[in-house]
Amino acid sequence: MAPVSSVPLHFHVDMNLISHLSVLLLLHVCLGDVDYAAKQPNIIYILSDDLGHADVGFTNGNVETPNLNRLASEGVLLDQHYVQQVCTPTRGALMSGRYPIHTGLQHEVIYPGEPWGLPTDEVIIPQILKEYNYSTHAVGKWHLGMHKWSSTPLYRGFDDFFGYYLGAQNYLSHINGGGFDLRSDYFNEDGKFVDELRHDLDGRYSTELYSEYLGNLFGKLKTQENPFFIYMAFQNVHAPHMVPQKYIDKYSFYIEDKKEQTFAAMVSAMDEAIGNITDSLKVNGLDENTIIVFSSDNGGNVNCVSHVTSSNYPYRGGKRALYEGGVKSPSFVWAKNRLSPAKSSALIHVTRLASNILVPCQPPGSS
Repeated sequence: MAPVSSVPLHFHVDMNLISHLSVLLLLHVCLGDVDYAAKQPNIIYILSDDLGHADVGFTNGNVETPNLNRLASEGVLLDQHYVQQVCTPTRGALMSGRYPIHTGLQHEVIYPGEPWGLPTDEVIIPQILKEYNYSTHAVGKWHLGMHKWSSTPLYRGFDDFFGYYLGAQNYLSHINGGGFDLRSDYFNEDGKFVDELRHDLDGRYSTELYSEYLGNLFGKLKTQENPFFIYMAFQNVHAPHMVPQKYIDKYSFYIEDKKEQTFAAMVSAMDEAIGNITDSLKVNGLDENTIIVFSSDNGGNVNCVSHVTSSNYPYRGGKRALYEGGVKSPSFVWAKNRLSPAKSSALIHVTRLASNILVPCQPPGSS
């Protein structure tokens, strides 16, 4: 098994630095019928990819996202939640709780074959939660290093992983950079690390595979006593833009442009997957004690493509830019019957949100 290190100083929780959101969250969850101070909550962190501010319904966008709209309306909408300008820097900031300038991830994304990643001496969220007796599970996009096994999810504190190591892939063939990259990673009964390439899933749309996987996982998690942390990192709506025709059909009547139809359909496919995940959470009786956080890794891609389909309206710029369109994320926190519907205008960065997640997760009696 991968070693678990002690909690680093940069993840020490200083109550004077906790944002207004954290205080709001703690007050509500502690006053609910189930006190999170006595029962540690499950955490599901959903990260979308290249999703623009106006690409979802709950920010008055034109794409149909009924499941995200419902969760946002029942939770706390984060009106000033900021991320980094591009993928790898945001993911590293989320996992480590540190600004990318401190981890060497500030400049670029990791391309296929490049020998670097989030430094392995950084202690990250799943490693800390293991000390809090959480089971930890990663699904979808990793993109924090794959040049050596020590950079991959199971050696960074996750119990299992289903997804891909690189930054993008064909949603059906699961190929990127000339190689197949859809895998199930786990430790077998003898404690040996297994990296199983899932060629049996060739031709299946990855977004649907992820929701199916979590549905099966929930069936197992409902029997365990300890809480769980799930990092669900969708590829949607990152290129290549592709989606099953059934999702495109719903937009063919009022969006004329074919590429715009496809993009909107990709958002809808992710929204449906999130609806399936929350439905399965409820069916397995896990929704009452679960916190869901939703965010994007950066703004919509309006600067690096020949045909713009995403929208960061009303903000200037997009992915790879430091204008608000590139770093302001459509985000919310949901906790059933624990959070009253609200909009938080507290300024919060992905690094601070990471450490805030750990506050209600500490075991009963912890300081």
